[in-house]
Amino acid sequence: MKRCNSWGLALAVAVTLLLAACQASRQPTPNVLSSKPAAELRAMQTRGFEIADETKVLRTVIATLQDLGYAIDKVEPPAGTVTATKLSVLSLTAVVHPRGTGQTVVRANAMVRMASGNTQVDDPAFYQRRFFEPLSKALFLSALQVEDADEDQAGGFIMPETGAAQSAQPSADETPPKPPTGYPPSFGHGP
Repeated sequence: MKRCNSWGLALAVAVTLLLAACQASRQPTPNVLSSKPAAELRAMQTRGFEIADETKVLRTVIATLQDLGYAIDKVEPPAGTVTATKLSVLSLTAVVHPRGTGQTVVRANAMVRMASGNTQVDDPAFYQRRFFEPLSKALFLSALQVEDADEDQAGGFIMPETGAAQSAQPSADETPPKPPTGYPPSFGHGP
């Protein structure tokens, strides 16, 4: 009888140790954040659009991510966030929020998932070519670089072609841009 109890005790201890080892291996992997300055990261990850409809921008962000091959993981409309994954390796979170009147800002943050940890994408070309250009085309609007609030209290945008600042408020003699022709009014837009 003593021999049975010691085998049972040894088996219980072995199972406990195995379960503890499995639990330890499932701890979250550390994130490796970019070594670039925060202002430089913000500049590459953020674009502004001359549109006040946040819901339309959020829907277009979702559609653009799907068109780019991402699977949508989580959408939080009140917070204006979308999280999506591509091939279980690349995760991108986009945040949509208003800025001033008639403007919406989109900020994207991408992380590459690896066995050793998650690494933040800090390549400006990645954000421009693989997210903001397709998003701009889907919105039929130009993505404008956003100036930091510290530098510009009016909340203006920087024109990418010229580098000149654009005021957040249109002047009295400006007319709004005309929509593109040749497409039905609902082309590329949700209900």
